[in-house]
Amino acid sequence: MPFAREAAMITVRRAVLLCAALCPGTAAPAWAQEPGNAATESAAAETVTIPFDPPLGTPLTYSMRFERKRPGGDSAYDYEQRLTFERTGDGFVLRLETLAFIIGGQRLDLADKRVLAAIPAALRPYLMPMAVELDAAGEMVRMRDWEAMRANLRGLPETAAKLSDQPMDEAALAAVRSVLDPIINSSAEDAPGFMIRGWPAVLGYGGAEFVLGETIEAETEMTGGIFPQPVPAILQGSLSLTSSGSLQLVQNAVIDPEGLREGVLSLLERLRAQGAGKGAPDPADAIAAISMTEDTEIEFDARTGLPATARLARLTKINEGAGIDAGTGGEILTITWIAP
Repeated sequence: MPFAREAAMITVRRAVLLCAALCPGTAAPAWAQEPGNAATESAAAETVTIPFDPPLGTPLTYSMRFERKRPGGDSAYDYEQRLTFERTGDGFVLRLETLAFIIGGQRLDLADKRVLAAIPAALRPYLMPMAVELDAAGEMVRMRDWEAMRANLRGLPETAAKLSDQPMDEAALAAVRSVLDPIINSSAEDAPGFMIRGWPAVLGYGGAEFVLGETIEAETEMTGGIFPQPVPAILQGSLSLTSSGSLQLVQNAVIDPEGLREGVLSLLERLRAQGAGKGAPDPADAIAAISMTEDTEIEFDARTGLPATARLARLTKINEGAGIDAGTGGEILTITWIAP
């Protein structure tokens, strides 16, 4: 399914850069500076600048592990993606291609048409090669060929229904459409946050300047995804140098529980109004409290500013009231560069 919540995490990540730039003792706003070709360190101020200087025309392969945490049991799958950067004007074009899935130790190559044909129709648009325009800092600014991709998404509910072993009634189709509509109606500028998992939150730090080892705290807001209106959040972040000379960014966000609950209830109410929740209890009665945390760890290569490894974790805990804990759920994405 779409990666709609990715856009919300990007807003939180940007708050750390803003706070870092405005904290006493730091330099001018990070995004107002030109990204360097290498990480620079000042012994007096103990500051570093995260570079963004990707190799051009060189395919880079990453392993991706996606874990889904649910009270009823966890699941995980692995896949590989290839990134290729090209220079264009003042920025870059990133070409992103999913190469294969690894299931039970077996590599299923998507170049094999038989493998691709076995992929559920609802997932295929997210596995097609994509081209994204980046600014000089590496932040995703626009999806290329978005109109063609959007046309494919419009037919997904009906296509999935035709190919499903189980018939989908109108309520189920309405639920699928309620998830797809915000994506289909989004602009080319917003599309990367919906269509691409992980990378929008990992790229875009080029030129950002941090005081080494200093923990930064900021009040920010979550927007997009399930949130009909901004939800307050508290974020902490710090940057350090590893023993191997890489740059390690650690970031933690705690989202306002009441604002989060209101956002979830609003989403559930919309689904009920469309008939997807017939017979279900009132969401306000079923959810007494909800909490969510987002943790980000990125190890940047000190020369290129590309991630050597990254871990993005979003965990949610729901309390159903009367002391009943529905458990903790969430998603964890681990990204690892595969050396040639």
